[in-house]
Amino acid sequence: MQKFVRGCVLFRSLCVAQRAALAVVLCAVFWVAPGHAQVGIVLTVEGQVNVISGKQECGLRYGLDLEEGDTVRTGEKSWAVLSLLDGARITVRPSTEVRVNEYRFVDSGDASQNRATLGLARGSLRVLTGAITRGFNAGYRVRTPEVTLELRGTDHDVAHVPPQFTPVGDAVPGSYGKSHAGEIVIKNAGGELAVRDGQTGFSGVRMTGPPRLLTMDPLFFNLHTFIDRRAASVSNVLPNNPNLQ
Repeated sequence: MQKFVRGCVLFRSLCVAQRAALAVVLCAVFWVAPGHAQVGIVLTVEGQVNVISGKQECGLRYGLDLEEGDTVRTGEKSWAVLSLLDGARITVRPSTEVRVNEYRFVDSGDASQNRATLGLARGSLRVLTGAITRGFNAGYRVRTPEVTLELRGTDHDVAHVPPQFTPVGDAVPGSYGKSHAGEIVIKNAGGELAVRDGQTGFSGVRMTGPPRLLTMDPLFFNLHTFIDRRAASVSNVLPNNPNLQ
Protein backbone atom coordinates (compact mmCIF):
# COMPACT_ATOMS: atom_id res chain seq x y z
CA MET A 1 0.00 0.00 0.00
CA GLN A 2 2.75 2.48 0.89
CA LYS A 3 4.54 1.78 -2.38
CA PHE A 4 1.28 2.52 -4.17
CA VAL A 5 0.84 5.81 -2.28
CA ARG A 6 4.35 6.95 -3.18
CA GLY A 7 3.58 6.15 -6.81
CA CYS A 8 0.42 8.25 -6.67
CA VAL A 9 2.36 11.26 -5.33
CA LEU A 10 4.86 10.95 -8.16
CA PHE A 11 2.05 10.56 -10.69
CA ARG A 12 0.35 13.81 -9.61
CA SER A 13 3.61 15.75 -10.05
CA LEU A 14 3.81 14.93 -13.78
CA CYS A 15 2.31 16.87 -16.68
CA VAL A 16 -0.67 15.51 -18.65
CA ALA A 17 1.43 13.98 -21.44
CA GLN A 18 3.82 12.39 -18.96
CA ARG A 19 0.90 10.97 -16.97
CA ALA A 20 -0.57 9.36 -20.05
CA ALA A 21 2.73 7.76 -21.04
CA LEU A 22 3.40 6.57 -17.48
CA ALA A 23 -0.11 5.16 -17.16
CA VAL A 24 0.44 2.94 -20.21
CA VAL A 25 3.70 1.65 -18.77
CA LEU A 26 2.21 1.03 -15.31
CA CYS A 27 -0.75 -0.85 -16.73
CA ALA A 28 1.57 -3.11 -18.67
CA VAL A 29 3.77 -3.73 -15.63
CA PHE A 30 0.88 -4.52 -13.29
CA TRP A 31 -0.72 -6.78 -15.87
CA VAL A 32 2.30 -8.99 -16.53
CA ALA A 33 4.02 -8.75 -13.12
CA PRO A 34 1.63 -8.62 -10.17
CA GLY A 35 3.23 -7.91 -6.79
CA HIS A 36 4.09 -10.57 -4.26
CA ALA A 37 1.87 -11.07 -1.26
CA GLN A 38 2.52 -9.00 1.84
CA VAL A 39 4.12 -10.99 4.68
CA GLY A 40 4.49 -8.29 7.36
CA ILE A 41 5.75 -4.81 8.17
CA VAL A 42 8.83 -3.07 9.53
CA LEU A 43 8.48 -2.22 13.24
CA THR A 44 11.83 -0.57 13.97
CA VAL A 45 14.88 0.57 12.03
CA GLU A 46 18.15 1.97 13.32
CA GLY A 47 21.08 2.94 11.10
CA GLN A 48 21.64 1.93 7.48
CA VAL A 49 19.11 -0.75 6.52
CA ASN A 50 17.99 -1.43 2.95
CA VAL A 51 15.37 -3.65 1.36
CA ILE A 52 15.88 -5.24 -2.05
CA SER A 53 12.59 -5.89 -3.84
CA GLY A 54 13.00 -7.38 -7.28
CA LYS A 55 15.76 -5.34 -8.94
CA GLN A 56 15.20 -2.24 -6.82
CA GLU A 57 16.94 -1.35 -3.55
CA CYS A 58 15.79 1.36 -1.17
CA GLY A 59 16.14 2.40 2.46
CA LEU A 60 14.00 0.58 4.99
CA ARG A 61 11.80 2.61 7.33
CA TYR A 62 9.13 2.18 9.98
CA GLY A 63 5.78 0.91 8.69
CA LEU A 64 7.03 -0.23 5.28
CA ASP A 65 5.32 -3.36 3.95
CA LEU A 66 7.40 -6.52 3.49
CA GLU A 67 6.63 -8.91 0.66
CA GLU A 68 7.60 -12.45 -0.20
CA GLY A 69 10.91 -12.32 -2.07
CA ASP A 70 12.18 -9.17 -0.32
CA THR A 71 15.74 -9.10 1.03
CA VAL A 72 16.69 -7.04 4.09
CA ARG A 73 20.32 -5.93 4.40
CA THR A 74 21.75 -4.18 7.47
CA GLY A 75 24.94 -2.14 7.80
CA GLU A 76 27.77 -2.73 10.24
CA LYS A 77 26.12 -0.84 13.12
CA SER A 78 22.49 -1.11 12.02
CA TRP A 79 19.51 -3.30 12.80
CA ALA A 80 15.78 -3.69 12.24
CA VAL A 81 12.79 -5.47 13.76
CA LEU A 82 10.27 -7.10 11.43
CA SER A 83 6.73 -8.17 12.33
CA LEU A 84 5.19 -10.99 10.27
CA LEU A 85 1.51 -11.77 9.78
CA ASP A 86 1.49 -14.82 12.07
CA GLY A 87 2.82 -12.73 14.97
CA ALA A 88 6.50 -13.63 14.53
CA ARG A 89 9.08 -10.97 15.41
CA ILE A 90 12.51 -11.00 13.81
CA THR A 91 15.45 -8.85 14.89
CA VAL A 92 17.81 -8.46 11.93
CA ARG A 93 21.15 -7.71 13.56
CA PRO A 94 24.16 -5.78 12.15
CA SER A 95 25.94 -6.93 8.97
CA THR A 96 23.10 -9.30 8.08
CA GLU A 97 21.45 -10.22 4.80
CA VAL A 98 18.20 -12.21 4.95
CA ARG A 99 15.57 -12.96 2.31
CA VAL A 100 11.91 -13.98 2.72
CA ASN A 101 12.07 -16.99 0.42
CA GLU A 102 8.59 -18.31 1.16
CA TYR A 103 5.72 -17.32 3.43
CA ARG A 104 2.27 -18.91 3.69
CA PHE A 105 -0.07 -18.19 6.59
CA VAL A 106 -3.82 -18.60 6.95
CA ASP A 107 -5.19 -18.13 10.46
CA SER A 108 -7.96 -20.70 9.90
CA GLY A 109 -7.89 -24.11 8.27
CA ASP A 110 -5.11 -26.70 8.19
CA ALA A 111 -2.20 -25.33 10.24
CA SER A 112 0.21 -27.79 8.59
CA GLN A 113 -0.12 -25.78 5.37
CA ASN A 114 1.34 -22.68 7.05
CA ARG A 115 5.08 -22.28 6.50
CA ALA A 116 7.87 -19.74 6.35
CA THR A 117 11.38 -20.02 4.93
CA LEU A 118 14.04 -17.37 5.40
CA GLY A 119 17.32 -17.39 3.48
CA LEU A 120 20.19 -16.17 5.68
CA ALA A 121 23.19 -15.33 3.49
CA ARG A 122 25.22 -13.85 6.36
CA GLY A 123 24.80 -12.36 9.81
CA SER A 124 22.48 -13.09 12.69
CA LEU A 125 18.76 -13.14 13.57
CA ARG A 126 16.79 -13.28 16.80
CA VAL A 127 13.56 -15.07 15.87
CA LEU A 128 10.45 -15.06 18.04
CA THR A 129 8.18 -17.38 16.14
CA GLY A 130 4.42 -16.90 15.87
CA ALA A 131 1.38 -19.00 15.02
CA ILE A 132 3.19 -20.95 12.28
CA THR A 133 5.02 -22.94 14.98
CA ARG A 134 1.88 -23.49 17.04
CA GLY A 135 1.79 -27.07 18.31
CA PHE A 136 5.55 -27.44 17.67
CA ASN A 137 4.95 -27.36 13.93
CA ALA A 138 8.21 -27.61 11.93
CA GLY A 139 6.99 -25.21 9.24
CA TYR A 140 9.39 -22.38 10.17
CA ARG A 141 12.81 -22.73 8.55
CA VAL A 142 15.97 -20.70 8.13
CA ARG A 143 18.27 -21.80 5.32
CA THR A 144 21.93 -20.84 5.11
CA PRO A 145 24.35 -21.87 2.33
CA GLU A 146 25.34 -24.84 4.49
CA VAL A 147 22.30 -26.04 6.48
CA THR A 148 18.58 -25.91 7.13
CA LEU A 149 17.43 -24.96 10.63
CA GLU A 150 13.87 -25.95 11.62
CA LEU A 151 12.58 -23.70 14.41
CA ARG A 152 10.15 -25.26 16.86
CA GLY A 153 9.05 -23.34 19.89
CA THR A 154 9.21 -19.60 20.40
CA ASP A 155 12.65 -18.02 20.85
CA HIS A 156 15.84 -18.72 18.89
CA ASP A 157 19.18 -17.28 17.76
CA VAL A 158 20.34 -18.12 14.25
CA ALA A 159 23.63 -17.00 12.71
CA HIS A 160 25.75 -17.67 9.64
CA VAL A 161 29.39 -16.65 9.23
CA PRO A 162 30.54 -17.02 5.59
CA PRO A 163 34.19 -17.90 4.94
CA GLN A 164 34.74 -14.71 2.91
CA PHE A 165 33.85 -12.50 5.90
CA THR A 166 36.33 -11.71 8.66
CA PRO A 167 35.28 -13.76 11.71
CA VAL A 168 34.06 -11.78 14.71
CA GLY A 169 35.95 -12.81 17.85
CA ASP A 170 36.05 -16.60 17.88
CA ALA A 171 33.40 -17.09 15.18
CA VAL A 172 34.43 -20.05 13.04
CA PRO A 173 32.81 -19.89 9.56
CA GLY A 174 29.60 -21.88 9.50
CA SER A 175 26.02 -21.87 10.80
CA TYR A 176 24.91 -21.55 14.43
CA GLY A 177 21.60 -22.12 16.17
CA LYS A 178 20.76 -21.46 19.83
CA SER A 179 17.39 -22.23 21.42
CA HIS A 180 16.11 -20.05 24.25
CA ALA A 181 12.63 -21.60 24.33
CA GLY A 182 11.80 -24.65 22.23
CA GLU A 183 13.98 -26.60 19.85
CA ILE A 184 16.04 -26.11 16.69
CA VAL A 185 16.75 -29.05 14.39
CA ILE A 186 19.91 -28.34 12.38
CA LYS A 187 20.26 -30.43 9.21
CA ASN A 188 23.27 -30.71 6.90
CA ALA A 189 24.45 -33.26 4.35
CA GLY A 190 25.97 -35.41 7.12
CA GLY A 191 22.92 -35.67 9.39
CA GLU A 192 20.91 -33.65 11.87
CA LEU A 193 21.02 -32.39 15.45
CA ALA A 194 18.27 -31.38 17.90
CA VAL A 195 19.22 -28.26 19.87
CA ARG A 196 17.12 -27.74 23.01
CA ASP A 197 16.67 -24.94 25.57
CA GLY A 198 19.98 -23.32 26.46
CA GLN A 199 21.98 -25.32 23.93
CA THR A 200 23.91 -24.09 20.88
CA GLY A 201 24.52 -26.16 17.77
CA PHE A 202 27.05 -25.63 14.98
CA SER A 203 27.70 -26.86 11.45
CA GLY A 204 30.95 -25.75 9.85
CA VAL A 205 31.53 -24.84 6.23
CA ARG A 206 31.98 -28.02 4.17
CA MET A 207 31.56 -30.13 7.31
CA THR A 208 31.35 -33.83 6.37
CA GLY A 209 29.81 -35.05 9.61
CA PRO A 210 26.52 -34.07 11.30
CA PRO A 211 26.11 -30.81 13.25
CA ARG A 212 27.45 -30.82 16.81
CA LEU A 213 26.66 -29.19 20.14
CA LEU A 214 29.06 -26.53 21.45
CA THR A 215 30.24 -26.69 25.05
CA MET A 216 30.49 -22.89 25.12
CA ASP A 217 28.73 -20.17 23.16
CA PRO A 218 30.97 -18.26 20.76
CA LEU A 219 31.93 -14.82 22.04
CA PHE A 220 30.21 -13.05 19.17
CA PHE A 221 26.83 -14.06 20.63
CA ASN A 222 27.51 -11.66 23.50
CA LEU A 223 27.91 -8.77 21.06
CA HIS A 224 24.22 -9.10 20.20
CA THR A 225 22.95 -8.51 23.74
CA PHE A 226 23.00 -4.73 23.34
CA ILE A 227 21.07 -4.94 20.07
CA ASP A 228 18.48 -7.25 21.63
CA ARG A 229 18.05 -4.93 24.59
CA ARG A 230 17.61 -1.93 22.28
CA ALA A 231 15.11 -3.86 20.15
CA ALA A 232 13.16 -4.80 23.27
CA SER A 233 13.04 -1.23 24.57
CA VAL A 234 12.10 0.38 21.25
CA SER A 235 9.60 -2.10 19.83
CA ASN A 236 8.67 -4.19 22.90
CA VAL A 237 8.91 -7.45 20.98
CA LEU A 238 11.32 -9.60 22.97
CA PRO A 239 10.14 -11.69 25.93
CA ASN A 240 11.58 -11.54 29.42
CA ASN A 241 14.94 -13.25 29.22
CA PRO A 242 17.71 -13.21 31.88
CA ASN A 243 20.29 -12.49 29.15
CA LEU A 244 18.54 -9.20 28.36
CA GLN A 245 18.16 -7.82 31.87
